[in-house]
Amino acid sequence: MRFLCAFFLYSLIAFATMTAAFGAECRTPKVLMSLPDRADDPFWGPYARFAEAVAESLNVELTVDYSIANDRSNYRDRLQAALSGRSKPDYVAVFPYFGAVETLMEESAAHGVSIITLNSDLGAGDRKAVGYPRERYKNWILQSLADDENAGFKLAQVVARAGRERFKLAERDTVSITALGGNQLAGASLYRRDGLERFVRMSGGAAAINQFVFTDWSYERGKEVAVGLIRRYPNTQGVWAANLPLGLAVADALNALAPNHRLPAIGMVSGPFDDRALDGIDEGKFAAVVGGHFLEGGIVLALLLDHFNGLDFVDDMGTALRVPFKTADRKNVAELRAVMGDRNWLGMPFRHLSKCYNGGLDYYDFNLDTIFRH
Repeated sequence: MRFLCAFFLYSLIAFATMTAAFGAECRTPKVLMSLPDRADDPFWGPYARFAEAVAESLNVELTVDYSIANDRSNYRDRLQAALSGRSKPDYVAVFPYFGAVETLMEESAAHGVSIITLNSDLGAGDRKAVGYPRERYKNWILQSLADDENAGFKLAQVVARAGRERFKLAERDTVSITALGGNQLAGASLYRRDGLERFVRMSGGAAAINQFVFTDWSYERGKEVAVGLIRRYPNTQGVWAANLPLGLAVADALNALAPNHRLPAIGMVSGPFDDRALDGIDEGKFAAVVGGHFLEGGIVLALLLDHFNGLDFVDDMGTALRVPFKTADRKNVAELRAVMGDRNWLGMPFRHLSKCYNGGLDYYDFNLDTIFRH
């Protein structure tokens, strides 16, 4: 009888422990997500809204803090103020501005807060200073980044193919590509450029870059640069644009300068597959759009929830998360519209992303189709 009672008690404890690890008893972490732009930005706005929807579903206490675009001093100051506040977060998720990373690591370590870097890889100088997650800074637990180099390559691939078809070029002809990049302080801009250049090198002379020009990611600067490039290279067959405002600026500049001419194929990155980008595919304005990495914020929250509850993602995926991109073109644009909906994801279930809430989840699978599997 004593043995049965002991066995029953052990079973209850084991069941309670399992329930706490997988299900409704997941403890709630506090996360500060510090973003490098305003809430109305076409990328960071949807990025934050998706993260907030995932936080609601997973019961994560999320605070999103916005800063002035392209101002790393303002960004650093706001984070330092948040870490020095009375109610410290358990985790901070930050964008790694070039030249500011070591300060962010030192500040978070001094306050005993775990840190995650978001969206972009580190520059060479920052990498030398801080190393890799869980090495020099034990509180730096994850480096998350969009697969920007591969996105730049994919975008160049579809732009070159569409430009060749549009201008009926022979196999021996070279497709000429004009390119607009983002900010030089952002790894995303640099690595997307690297992907473009890798494609051109691998093309064996089938594609060439007229000129690559950095911008500040904005429509206004993009329009100014696009006008100059179009005038300089009137025989361009393809235009590669690093984000949505730049792609829109290129399309408007082309329509204004050469309304009655056959226009080059335009491809761009649009993280949340903005309706203007998808409409442009339907209308023939854009050849293709590469995106989907706006999901990163929500993905990171699922990993942090699990980490906070003793389910360390390092055992599954290490300390690096590389968020994949998806290509939208005329073949799948209708399907993507159905998935994206009105981009109001509040109320949708996302507990299938977390091992804490989903005991049957053997490994993480963070592609777009899996995430919106409802």
